[in-house]
Amino acid sequence: MQTDTTLQDVAKAAGVHRTTVSLSLRDNPRIPQATRDRVKAIARELNYRTNPLVSALMQVRRLGKPVKHASMAYVTNYPTRYGWRPEHHDRPDFFPGAVARAEDFGYKLEHFWLAEPGMTPHRFCEILSARGINGLIIGRLPPGQNSLDLEWDRFSCVALGMTLRSPVLHHVTENHFNTVRQTMDRCLERGYRRVGFVISDNQDSPRVGDRWLGAYLRHQLHLPQRERLPVCPGNPTDEATFRTWFSRYKPDALLVNNASLLLHWLKRLGRQVPRDVGVVGLEHRREMACTGVHYDPAKIGALAVEMLIGLMHRNETGVPTVQHEVLLTGEWQEDCLLPPRQ
Repeated sequence: MQTDTTLQDVAKAAGVHRTTVSLSLRDNPRIPQATRDRVKAIARELNYRTNPLVSALMQVRRLGKPVKHASMAYVTNYPTRYGWRPEHHDRPDFFPGAVARAEDFGYKLEHFWLAEPGMTPHRFCEILSARGINGLIIGRLPPGQNSLDLEWDRFSCVALGMTLRSPVLHHVTENHFNTVRQTMDRCLERGYRRVGFVISDNQDSPRVGDRWLGAYLRHQLHLPQRERLPVCPGNPTDEATFRTWFSRYKPDALLVNNASLLLHWLKRLGRQVPRDVGVVGLEHRREMACTGVHYDPAKIGALAVEMLIGLMHRNETGVPTVQHEVLLTGEWQEDCLLPPRQ
């Protein structure tokens, strides 16, 4: 939501001076409570939103010194306060990179836990507004969750990754389609001709798997018929299904989302990696290095901050009519699981 309503528009509608409006919106006790309440109601009616950057500039003028560390919120909704941190799972951590980039612009990025006991969406939004926080970065949601209910019109918002499906916000994520395209090119360059695709583990965002699969199937169209393999059944598959599929189609390389799990299954099948089959990991896993396309989570966090600051500069709040997606293209990472095929 973007509003062109100005402070003067609110003052005119309320029949007061613009200074009265400004003081009322900041709950200044110099203005009678009844006037403050009336001005706030009119501002809401007109969809007036305070631009946080203009507010900071005015504070500089009033106080005669720079305002340090205006805050933005990093919002998580895991069952526990720090369940989103890497020590509790194997997903990438975008927070440190976002914090560092926010500091470059003079902002402080603070973590807020939406699942705090007794917390409601309205109370959560009131707390943020009382703190003067107008910008939100929505962290990845826990497995099985894909929506959040907040008063979005009050904030400029950017989501990380693709776990949030409702509402659809501006977001920053990895270029998953390019991940598979890069990988298939590498496989062909190194002499692999029968490349299989396996979802071996649960995903916190099915749309990621759809993009991987779309790129894989698109690439298959360019291959001779004898080199095209059906996707391993199951989303995710299981070891028994994988064994049947692998034994029938005999791939010489595998694209997988959990490489460590596949390595275990292949070992039980009596196959050695990379002697018998090459393996490429599509997804960052903290517990092991793996051949594949690597995404620096710090860069993704930094991109989210840059996108959010742009929205705040333009005073763009709420769920966007046209959602923007920023994609980070990853870099190839070598770990001896896909050597040139003899």
